[in-house]
Amino acid sequence: MPSLKEIRNKISSVKSTKRIMQAMKMIATVKYAKTQIMLNSFRPYFKSYKDIVNIVTSSIKESPSRFLSVGNDSANDVLIIVSSDRGLCGSYNTSLFRMIEKYDFKSERINNFYVGKKGFDYFKADSFGDNITSLTEKNYKIISEQVSSQLLAPFINQEIDNIYIAYNKFESAISQVPTISKILPIQLDDKEMKEDNPGDILIEPGIESFVEEVLPKFFNLTISSILLESVTSEHAARTAAMDNATRNADDILRDTTILFNKTRQAYITTELMDIVNGAEAIK
Repeated sequence: MPSLKEIRNKISSVKSTKRIMQAMKMIATVKYAKTQIMLNSFRPYFKSYKDIVNIVTSSIKESPSRFLSVGNDSANDVLIIVSSDRGLCGSYNTSLFRMIEKYDFKSERINNFYVGKKGFDYFKADSFGDNITSLTEKNYKIISEQVSSQLLAPFINQEIDNIYIAYNKFESAISQVPTISKILPIQLDDKEMKEDNPGDILIEPGIESFVEEVLPKFFNLTISSILLESVTSEHAARTAAMDNATRNADDILRDTTILFNKTRQAYITTELMDIVNGAEAIK
């Protein structure tokens, strides 16, 4: 049976841990609320931009641009892995990493590009470019520019055939879906293209100018959207994880307090028995 001092130390330790978890939960909750508002505001803008690209690219399928060459080979591809820099966010990272390991890539070779420390620590493979860390809701646009600048030139120069991205898509506060998407060459849904297609359109000053200006920006905007989804998912996952940890701490405190009371009662009963036995012996 543990001593009362050991049980007291355990109760004190669990209370300290609980206070830390509560503080982290409060911080994550505030950040989650902020990023959710940002995401809800960003999604309509991204959808409108995508609709424009849908409409125009449906008329320029014959363009030789690398951005639209869907039928190219998959000999040297890049996978962007968006993970967190810190832990204590439940299965946010592990679910994504398991999906990546099981995913059936058609490429002969996949080069990883890491956004976040956890991905690099898990796969322990060299990065295609410079690792990017410290992704937050404040700098996700800057990070997207860094990703675009490192990957666009090799893609256009045919050093990269396809670019995939693995991230956690935000569905709700309790649901973040691990997702792997192909973002280059640009693949647009044929159904959406038919629904949005207004017929023949005139592109000024020309198709090539449109491709050179709009499609790189669309790629950058796609990266920004995915990074914001990932940040929101991370805060939501950390909020849920800290809430579960706080509840588990309450359960441990309740059970440990009961054990403390039982142990103390046992010690008191033992001491009383010793006193009674001693009194009987004197008689």
